[in-house]
Amino acid sequence: MSASMLPRIIGFDVPQLREHVDLSADEAITALLDLEPGARWTELFVMKCEALASQLSLAEVRVEGSKIFFYGSISDARGLASAVMSIMHVLNDQLMREGNDVASRQGDA
Repeated sequence: MSASMLPRIIGFDVPQLREHVDLSADEAITALLDLEPGARWTELFVMKCEALASQLSLAEVRVEGSKIFFYGSISDARGLASAVMSIMHVLNDQLMREGNDVASRQGDA
């Protein structure tokens, strides 16, 4: 997969945050992407977030169109935003390596 097909975060929309998160009442922090990711990317990203959820205090991450929604309190919002960016970088690197491996195997054939 080429880098131009992988989403990048271009900014964040951060609502007024509280000390304690209430998923039913609070607005989500929104990561704005430069493009809408494909279904495979979205599935892998959500799986990676779920695998790290308890470790990062990351709850209910969802991807809709070219936005990633997640919740955080005043004290952990910056750390969660960094975690979301880190997960994206790891996933994008993984998918680029996979794409390069496939391309090199096809070139050898």
